[in-house]
Amino acid sequence: MSLFKIQSPTPPSETFAALDIGSSKVCCAIAKLNRKVDQEKSATIKTLGVSSHATKGIRGASIINLEDLEDSILNAVHSAEQLAKQTIRSVYVNLPAEGLQSHYITTKISISGQPIKESHLSRALDVSRDQNIGVGRKIIHIFPLSYDLDDSTNIQDPKGMLGDVLTTRLHVITAPVHLIANLSACVGRCHLDVSAFVAGPYATALSCLVEDEKEMGVTLLDIGSHNISIMSFYNNRPIYMGCIPLGGSHITHDVAQGLNTNLSQAERLKTLYGTLLGTLDDRETILVTQLGEDNTTYANPVSKSFLMHIIKSRADEIIETIERTLIAQRIDPIAMQRFVITGGSSQLQGMREVMQSHFNRTVRVATPQGLQGIGDVVHTPTFSLCAGLLHYAMRDYQGLQMHTVLEKPKSIIGRTWNWIRQHV
Repeated sequence: MSLFKIQSPTPPSETFAALDIGSSKVCCAIAKLNRKVDQEKSATIKTLGVSSHATKGIRGASIINLEDLEDSILNAVHSAEQLAKQTIRSVYVNLPAEGLQSHYITTKISISGQPIKESHLSRALDVSRDQNIGVGRKIIHIFPLSYDLDDSTNIQDPKGMLGDVLTTRLHVITAPVHLIANLSACVGRCHLDVSAFVAGPYATALSCLVEDEKEMGVTLLDIGSHNISIMSFYNNRPIYMGCIPLGGSHITHDVAQGLNTNLSQAERLKTLYGTLLGTLDDRETILVTQLGEDNTTYANPVSKSFLMHIIKSRADEIIETIERTLIAQRIDPIAMQRFVITGGSSQLQGMREVMQSHFNRTVRVATPQGLQGIGDVVHTPTFSLCAGLLHYAMRDYQGLQMHTVLEKPKSIIGRTWNWIRQHV
């Protein structure tokens, strides 16, 4: 269960849109609930239109050119609207993992011997807004990890229990205020409202992980172009979120440097011949156009084994960095009993097998779940984050999210209603 601050200008619609603003691409998806499926059992999402365009104007968690990013968003949104034959007014937007931070906060409130109600749990979470989370940061998600009631510890759901002091341990995710403000301004310039900002790693988890994995312990790795986002779960609760500044583009750059070719051909060579499995004969060669040349003048023969060596060297570094990061963060070992990988670079041939051997753990390559609709793209790992935003929107529509306003109400009416909600 999680709490989110959401400011929706209009009530949730049965048709909703997601906007995944990544380092390499902007993806827009328009979808609706699939009413042909029994909603109580398995309400699935039917995609109506999906479009991706190359990202310009953003680097990591920093917008470097607002107009370029606006153009990227407009192109993606316009193409998705044409496919869906619908015009959208608001979108669910991801926040990049590079700008997010995890915080662990403990709050205490007095219950005075009363049975614990939902209002008490909301008040315990509201108290977290007064905690020091760093200058210039804004709370995006709050995840309760466990509760203590007087001498009873590690309670998962204290509702209905009697006691005097309720202690709540929270996992809070924050983002830079300037990033939220600039993304809001950019989306607004595209004549769209933001239905909600969602942490990218959490959105990916919504589309890729099954309930048993989150309950028993799992670590999700979204291996993207420029970074790897990490989300660990245990007892069905997110216990850690992080980011590693390495990804598939680093392999592409290594290939371009090592073979003295341009980035587009390096990406092509990585896609066609890239593998982390087996050995190749040095006598097998491929023709590589040199940097600055064109295909009609000169191509240099390069052994496939040299290309594989370049790719494997960087892949090994990525896997070792993942291991060092997880160890340094002292994540509960139970959450590392199994790994799930997704994202475009998870499709590199042999990545699953090499990780499985390195960690001596089960590794699964995940694709988005619960989607129906157009094209094969919605069933590929590259669509996992955008699909997660659609899942978040669906949960929002069905009332499965728990919301709280983390900022203090400014009006007298607002303060009065907040007191009534907490105490009555």
